[in-house]
Parts: sequence; C-alpha cells; structure tokens
Amino acid sequence: MTQPRRTMLAPAAAAAGVTGLVASGSFQSFAIAPTTGQAKQPALRGVQRYTAIQTSTYAEVPFCQGALKAAAGASVAAFAIKASSGSRSTARSLRVQDRSTVASRVVCAAVDYTKDLQDALHRMDPSSIIGGGAKKRVLVMGGTRFIGCYLVSKLREQGHDVVVVNRGKTNGGLPERLPGASDADYAKVLEGVTVLKADRKDPEAMKAAITGAGKFDIVFDNNVRKLEEVQPLAEAIEASGGCEQFILMSSAGVYGPTDVLPLTEQNPGDPNSRHKEKLECENYLKAKGLNWTSIRPVYIYGPLNYNPVERYFFDRVARGRPVCVPLDGTFITQLGHCEDLADFMALCIGNPAVNGQVYNVSSEEYVTFDGMAKLCAAAAGLPEPEIVHYDPKSIKGLVPEDWPKAFPFRNMHFFTSIAKAKGDVPGWKPKYTMLEGLTDSYKQDFVARGFDKAEVDFRTDDLILEKNSK
Repeated sequence: MTQPRRTMLAPAAAAAGVTGLVASGSFQSFAIAPTTGQAKQPALRGVQRYTAIQTSTYAEVPFCQGALKAAAGASVAAFAIKASSGSRSTARSLRVQDRSTVASRVVCAAVDYTKDLQDALHRMDPSSIIGGGAKKRVLVMGGTRFIGCYLVSKLREQGHDVVVVNRGKTNGGLPERLPGASDADYAKVLEGVTVLKADRKDPEAMKAAITGAGKFDIVFDNNVRKLEEVQPLAEAIEASGGCEQFILMSSAGVYGPTDVLPLTEQNPGDPNSRHKEKLECENYLKAKGLNWTSIRPVYIYGPLNYNPVERYFFDRVARGRPVCVPLDGTFITQLGHCEDLADFMALCIGNPAVNGQVYNVSSEEYVTFDGMAKLCAAAAGLPEPEIVHYDPKSIKGLVPEDWPKAFPFRNMHFFTSIAKAKGDVPGWKPKYTMLEGLTDSYKQDFVARGFDKAEVDFRTDDLILEKNSK
C-alpha cells in the first residue's frame, strides 16, 4: 500500500514545486542528462529563499517551507526520470536552452497533480506543520499585554500549549483579546492557555512555581530587565529538566554610539546604556549553556501599545494641535509593528539557525521625526500637522517628574538592519509598511479604545510652545 501513495505524491510535489518556482521568478535553467536521467541544477540554490508557493496558507511555516523546497527538487527529478525513460530523440528534444520552454513543459506534464496537492495542504491541521514539526509546551513570561498577547495568539495558532507566568492581576492573568478578534477566535486562543501565578519580585516563590509546573520545551522571557530576574527563571528551567530553546526579549538600546548606520548585530554593546543589564542577561544565558536567542527590537508600535509611542503623535494630530519635535526634526528612527515582532518570535521555534544568536527585529523602513508626525496624520486621514521645532535645552530642568515626556524618541539617529533576521528565519519579513501599521494602530486602537476622546496632559507641550514664542 505504501508504494502507490509515493507514486501519486511525487508528481504532485513536482507540479507544486515547479509551478511555485516559475510563478515566483526563482526558476532558473537546468539541464537533463538524456541517458542517465540525472538533473544538473546548480542554479536551484535560489530555492533557499523559500519563494515557492508563498501564497499558500501555510507557506510561512518552517515545516511546510522545507516540504515545498523538497517539492521543487522533486520536480526536477521527476522531469529527469521522464526524459531518461523516453527515446533518445525525445530526450534530445528536451535539451533546450530556453528555460521558459523547459519550465512550461514540466508544468504541463504535471499540472493534473497540482490541485490534489494544494487541496491536501489546505486540509492539513496547522498544528501538524508547526515550527519544529511538533506541538510544544511553551512558557511565556508575562503574556497579558501588548507583545505577549500577540505572541500567545501566534503560538496557539501554531498549535502549541502555552503557560503564561504573571501575577494574575490583569484580566485574571490571561492575554488580552486582540483587536478585531471574534469571540470564537479569542476562545480558541484561551483553550490552550494556562495561567501560572507568580511574581518576579519574589524569585524563590517564582522558582518553586515554575519548577513544580513540569518541563517546558520553549521559554519566552518577554519582560526581563535585569540579570537578577533572569537567573531564577533559568535555574527553575534547569531544575525541571531544561528546555529546547530560551528566547529573550532584549533591546536595540544595548548598542553603543556609532558613526556608521544602520546598526547591525556586530555593533558592540554600550556598558553605559540604560539597557546594559539586557546585555548581562544575554551573556549569562550564553555562559549557562542554554540554547538561547536574543531579540533586539527598536521602538515597537501597534494596537494595545501601553507606551505612548504613536499615541504621542495621534493625540496631537487628532486634536489639531501642533506637534513639538526636537531640533530640526531630521533625526532618523525606526519602528516595528507588534504583529511582525510576534511572527518572528514564533518562527524561531525549531529553527537551529537562531541558536546562540541575536537579532534586530523592526520595520524595513526608516523615518525622520518630522516624517513620523506626517505619517501619523496621514494614517488618521488628516492634513499634515503644524510642526514646531524646539531646542531641548530650552526646557532642561523645567519639566517636573510627574509631567509627560517631551518626546517619545531619543534625540539621535537610531535604526537597525534586519537583514540577519530575514536571512536566518526564512518566510519572515515585516508585513506592515509604516503607513499601513500606523493606520492599523489608529483605527484598531486609538479610536477603537477611545483615546481620541480621552483627556490628554499637554502641560509639557504648552511649556515648549511658551518658550518657543519668546
């Protein structure tokens, strides 16, 4: 019974592989040896970009990417077999130089099988093709707000069982519902989520709780800030049998000053950075011998953001107020959408390329301070705002601690390359442009949650405008 199944699936894989290669533009010429049926395919290394059939629902899943890559190779092999089994004249006729002709003949020969394979893929349960090839038991530190909510939702979508560790004070410890999620969608997420109540401020109690919860395959530490916070967690994981991967949320703020941009993972860390303890956490996990990965976002934005990043600009453009921007507004920065970040984190599971590595994860676009104000106005469907430039020194020492920050970004060029992340995690790249992401945040969060009608503290702005008018 096994042989007939192989016979049916191989041509289907061949059809899918070649069709995907041709459609994606990755197909390059190859030659068939007419008497041996051996395929020469040096140019097919391009398939490593995983461009084949990217429109498939599951094409971004590592397991399926590998299957499609294999399918592309199978297509060449199937064509080679067809050529070698025919007459010499037939084989010679297939030795053409025009690669588009070769591709079209292969597709025509196998097209009858393509629909069967596509139907089979779409009937598959996503949990059977998740990253790493199997369901995992995942521990997420936090998990109730912002990034944690998106990550948990993505992990559940992949079919993993998730345990969130927090104090249980927000939403009973459960992740918040994502904007636009239906009751059924939210219920599906919560089906596989368990809350483990523990407080990082009581490390011994936290260790006991995690150790007593059994072995975890994957650990995501999303809210660590200091070395003394990650140590008890790592010890608890070791005490319960270790883990396959330990993924740490760090920050691009660890990098030191540089005259060469964008920042890459090769840039040294800054021992004087306010995020320096994130570096210490990375070094600790490395010395501990855990299979660790560190993620370094720049600024994160998107629905459910509790930090006033994009909201700083929305608050002003939505009310027709001027936007106060430091200096001349030409400093360049970078923001990454929360959903893109969660996608990257989930795709790290089962990927050996990320072991012991750090990754910058953000948008593919950079934006000036003035540009951010204009983009936020465009996202809100409003005209360009009035921008007031000011010297931060003019208000130094004049802003009380309980007043809002004057501006959400650091006054410097601050942006990274994400080439390493895209290269090591095939199938991942930011899905949101800045304008798309800001529009999403404005509609799904700023307006949907009533921030457009809330009272806003503009005392710092008023001080800046007063100083600027003199």
